[in-house]
Amino acid sequence: MIKIEEIKQELISNKNKKKIVFPEGQEEIIQKVANYLVENKIAEPILLFNDKKDIPKTLNSQVKILNLEDIDTTTLANQFFELRKGKVTIEDAKKLMRQRNYFGAMMMQNNESDSMLCGLTFTTADTLRPALQIIKTSPSALLATSVFIMKKDDQTFFFSDCALNIKPTSEQLVSTGKMVAKFAKQMQVKNPEVAFLSYSTNGSGAGEDVDRVNKAVEILKNENVDFIIEGEMQFDAAFDKKVRDKKFPNNKLTKNTPDVFIFPEIQSGNIGYKIAQRMGGWEAVGPFILGLNKPVNDLSRGATYEDVLQTAIITIYQSMEVE
Repeated sequence: MIKIEEIKQELISNKNKKKIVFPEGQEEIIQKVANYLVENKIAEPILLFNDKKDIPKTLNSQVKILNLEDIDTTTLANQFFELRKGKVTIEDAKKLMRQRNYFGAMMMQNNESDSMLCGLTFTTADTLRPALQIIKTSPSALLATSVFIMKKDDQTFFFSDCALNIKPTSEQLVSTGKMVAKFAKQMQVKNPEVAFLSYSTNGSGAGEDVDRVNKAVEILKNENVDFIIEGEMQFDAAFDKKVRDKKFPNNKLTKNTPDVFIFPEIQSGNIGYKIAQRMGGWEAVGPFILGLNKPVNDLSRGATYEDVLQTAIITIYQSMEVE
């Protein structure tokens, strides 16, 4: 997998600096990340504020600052009203354009920013709602989905979907598998392998949830995708080749451990990544939102400076793929 330092160097050498908007400009961590991005010539950060008194004097002069208190958002409200015609009143549109998460999404819609990152104070729903309403999902994606990059020592894996979709259908699991495999390739994982998880391995269990995962695997195998997939399987079989070969003879996976783990629904995914994080000492970077026309990513409200910086760098890197 590509390392953060390698991504940074690529962004530094890119003459067309990408813009990233941070709706939570009042947060000290965001301010430090913004300073780092301009001081290292990585990107052009834009910080949004609600009040002048929240703007610190410690920000680098190259960081763009927008105070919504000083901005006439009437044009944006009219634009949003047309975009959401029949689904929102003009009064509601005016109120929403005073919210920094919606304002940031409209900046992206108008090509004033290439990406957006927030979540230290906004909930995941607050981050994604304007993105889905304004940026919208890509025509090639059945839905938006999320992925965590799980890191420990020199190991890196991808967990999905741990943050968005409650109980995806087989077809939605197919879409998720494709998007995460593509994301892994963007992160320079060679020949990604994808395991579809369940409480059953190769027919050891039965039920609607097992059938749902099996159908997704069957669809993908019939599509002749350019990555290896296998399932359904329990996590121990997916993670450990010896266990897998015993429980699932003739499986198609070749690596000791596959790169991507697709969870069958949000509950197991969310619990799984947090167990790995808290008990296993794995670092969870993200979640990254896949399937949108432009990258909008979410942060954990407990994210550290290092978490935010890494997520920002990858978010900016994702925006280069949109070109």
